[in-house]
Amino acid sequence: MSNTTASKGLSVPDIIKGRSLSRDLTVSLVVMVLVVVAALFSFVYVQISRDMLHEVDRKADEYITRLADILSIPMWNFDARTMDQIGSVFAQYELINEIHIEDAQGNTLFRVRKGADPDATVFRERAVRFESEVIGRVSMVVTLQDYRRSLERLLKASALIMGSVLVVLLASTGVLLRVLLRRPLEALQSGMDQIARGDFAYDMGSIAHAELAQIAENFSRMCSQVEQRENELHAINTKLQEEIQSRRQTELALRASEERYALVVGGTSDGIWDWDLITNTVYFSPRWKSIIGYDDHEVPNRLDEWKVRVHPDDLDTVLHAHDDYLARRVSEFQVEYRMRHKDDSYRWILGRGAALWDSNGVPVRMAGAHTDITTRKEVEQELREAKNNLDNILNAMPSIIVGVDQSGSITLWNRTAERVTSLSRDAVLGRPVGEALPDFGFLLDEIRRSIAEGGTISLDKTPVPGLGVTRYFDIVIYPVVSRGSFGAVVRLDDITGRIRIEEMMVQTEKMLSVGGLAAGMAHEINNPLGGILQGAQNIQRRLDPDFAPNVVAAEESGCSMDAIRGYLDRRGILRFLEGIRESGNRAANIVSNMLEFSRRSESRWQRVSLPYLVDRTLELAANDYDLKKKYDFRHIDIVRDFATGLPDLPCMPTEIEQVLLNLFKNAAQAMHLRGDRPDPPRISVSLRHEGGMLRIDVADNGPGMEEDVRRRVFEPFFTTKSVGEGTGLGLSVSYFIITTNHGGTFTVESEPGRGTVFTLRLPVDQRHVTT
Repeated sequence: MSNTTASKGLSVPDIIKGRSLSRDLTVSLVVMVLVVVAALFSFVYVQISRDMLHEVDRKADEYITRLADILSIPMWNFDARTMDQIGSVFAQYELINEIHIEDAQGNTLFRVRKGADPDATVFRERAVRFESEVIGRVSMVVTLQDYRRSLERLLKASALIMGSVLVVLLASTGVLLRVLLRRPLEALQSGMDQIARGDFAYDMGSIAHAELAQIAENFSRMCSQVEQRENELHAINTKLQEEIQSRRQTELALRASEERYALVVGGTSDGIWDWDLITNTVYFSPRWKSIIGYDDHEVPNRLDEWKVRVHPDDLDTVLHAHDDYLARRVSEFQVEYRMRHKDDSYRWILGRGAALWDSNGVPVRMAGAHTDITTRKEVEQELREAKNNLDNILNAMPSIIVGVDQSGSITLWNRTAERVTSLSRDAVLGRPVGEALPDFGFLLDEIRRSIAEGGTISLDKTPVPGLGVTRYFDIVIYPVVSRGSFGAVVRLDDITGRIRIEEMMVQTEKMLSVGGLAAGMAHEINNPLGGILQGAQNIQRRLDPDFAPNVVAAEESGCSMDAIRGYLDRRGILRFLEGIRESGNRAANIVSNMLEFSRRSESRWQRVSLPYLVDRTLELAANDYDLKKKYDFRHIDIVRDFATGLPDLPCMPTEIEQVLLNLFKNAAQAMHLRGDRPDPPRISVSLRHEGGMLRIDVADNGPGMEEDVRRRVFEPFFTTKSVGEGTGLGLSVSYFIITTNHGGTFTVESEPGRGTVFTLRLPVDQRHVTT
């Protein structure tokens, strides 16, 4: 073949098979450089794009902030012309695509849009404020056109640079590798081809490079040794051929019988065993021994070698299965058990076998296989643990989790669902979801739509009527595919409490506004009230007979002060003036209490006299107009039982007043339900010092409470009042103030027909009190 190749004039590269080393080196180097350059460019590109986008965001924030600040004065002055001028100036900015200005009621004051721009995606909105008051809103849409054009220019420049680098690198690398590597390798290849054709005398000294020359020299030395060993092997081979010929005939017969058995034993991963029941001898294949970690020579072929390695807990099971099979009580022998490995661990084995019986029905031989099923057992255990973990997670969730198949039958039912519905998992599996959750029957269409479209469906704040009370749920439906079957998982979260809290917050905001209005009205009332008191006082001074200017003025008018006083006294005018002063002072005291109670935002910790605090709250309750309309304190006996020497209470006074006022109002309102009882309505307030606590008892002789009502009085939103008369938050807020804000306790004792006693205990020592 070599002569033929040479005669055809083929060069050395023509007979080189495989890939080119120089080409691979060139490509590898180019790829490596390109990867590094591309990675560096990607990093720089991402960094620059982020900086540019950040700059756009910064300018958008700057523009919207400046615009909102500039608009505050003209918007407050309703200066539409100035607002138009300001909006037009900002609209000329290249980045801005759209500006929208509106007042606090949502009426548009100015709006401009340059045109449809798909890149106008940056939206900003700010409230326009004047002296902390929101008087309008301004929104702005900023375009990303310049940002995208800059990125395109950056990409083009980078692509040009990378293309230039690639061209220069390919050209220079190809030239260098051809000169420095490919030519010496071609010379070495030519010499190796000649030696391969049997010419061991080829001289490789023509290779100039030191590294390749060393390889050539070693190869020449190896060729000399190969030539010598080839001659020796030729002589040995001749002798072996003679011996092989004589033994071949003997081996052919044995090989034919062993090949079938070896094919079966070697071609399976199972361990083979063969047991002669007559002689009680056994054979274990090498694979049988390797399953439990031993080489073939380490385990003798004896029956007890198997028995001592069976797990003690499984030995009786295996022996009984063996006896049942040999006694033909079962049709097949198959059993799973554990065997001790060489490393003292245990492997799970699937043992199977078959027996031969003689003409008398006596078993004479039994053979079978051992299969290592440890991995399968571990996987089964992991699956069981994973299922248990998943079940624990689902059962620990506070949400109701329900799984349904394509037909709407229940496949999953967590513990929360059991608790809420009082239906066990076994009782609902396989039943239609509409039967187990009748209040949620409307979800069937949504479940089918989620399964059909393969998308998640969320239903927020969904009202669900049931048991006479409407509750609100966040509902999410997830489509799932399990073992080729389609279904869905429904998560139900009861958010009724959250909805009510949101409503409470809205109501609180309203009440804060009303409180501010009341405080303002109180300030306004103080002005004319001061004039009334001052006028009444001046009238009394001008009627005083001991005041000399009064006597002089009376004589000049032709009468005496005694006559004037006599007339005023007989007509009751002096008494009227005193009544005006008393009523004015009482009104001023009421306004003062209202102002102090309304300043909750200014509350701070301080030490106060508890009797004074209770008396002031009773006075505030007695003058509550809404309370007096139905439950006037004048018709209720107020019993004060204050211990002497009580220490001052460290507290936030307005919060304690709020709690006491709530208890006094509840007690007064309870009197309305006493019925016709002979004893007069009474509210008793007791103050005691017990250890390090001040105890306040507020007791009434009202109708009392049933036990189930008494247990729930501190629950949020629980109330026994009619709709519109109470929110159910008074006592829960009071409980929070006493226990959380002040570190005290709040308890209640009540018995139907015998009244109610609320007991507050507040610590005397509070480290954060300001004196």
